[in-house]
Amino acid sequence: MFDRLRRAFSTSGNSGAAPGRPVTNRDVARWAANQQLAIVTHATEGHFDLGGDIHGHPWRLECAAPTRDYVQGLELRGRADVGADPDAAVMVINRPLQEILEGTAYTAITDTLQTAVSSSLPEEMRWLSMYEEMAWPGLPASFREHFTVVAERIELAQRWIHAPVVSQLLNAVEGEGGTERARSPLVLMLARGKVYLRMEHTQRSLAEIAHAKQLLLVAGQAALQNLPPMSVAGPDDVPNIPR
Repeated sequence: MFDRLRRAFSTSGNSGAAPGRPVTNRDVARWAANQQLAIVTHATEGHFDLGGDIHGHPWRLECAAPTRDYVQGLELRGRADVGADPDAAVMVINRPLQEILEGTAYTAITDTLQTAVSSSLPEEMRWLSMYEEMAWPGLPASFREHFTVVAERIELAQRWIHAPVVSQLLNAVEGEGGTERARSPLVLMLARGKVYLRMEHTQRSLAEIAHAKQLLLVAGQAALQNLPPMSVAGPDDVPNIPR
């Protein structure tokens, strides 16, 4: 059922690196050292792990082979263990990916004569089927043009997706190289008390890595400041990236 995903994104200009030399592990390591970030580079070029903390809450950003069929090439995926209310469920997804995932989920359900969303579908697909799109006064029209917000409760979406998060997301699609990134898969999710980021490493540049890191940190900071914490705090171990 995921053939449609591969075809759609392979024809939208997302599968190759940006013009110029792709960033190397040495480049990333030098940049991480300047940023005072922990980094582990792997033998495979382009594969690495970055880590740090947000006011004592650990975060991790990994670049590796994709774990979703809609991502081509390399995938940047992150997690910030911010200890937010585990019942808070909010997702931001870019419009091109939303349209393809919704069509794929519909096809999967109708092809198998299912009447409910299958638990075998990726979480972001299930959320698009389970939750409604949210909008509220003050959310920029340009943001709604590029992104969809789905959530179980609108008040939690409003508290998390506030001005700094909106600005970071819009910077990705309206800055230099934004046209290409606007077509690339991007998912930002709040679930189980954690912030998750998944995006395609389309341009293979330090700027794209820096943006992914900053988006994860800004979203994590917003969750810490604006959302209620979980009632019982868990250990602050360095998190594993969701597969």
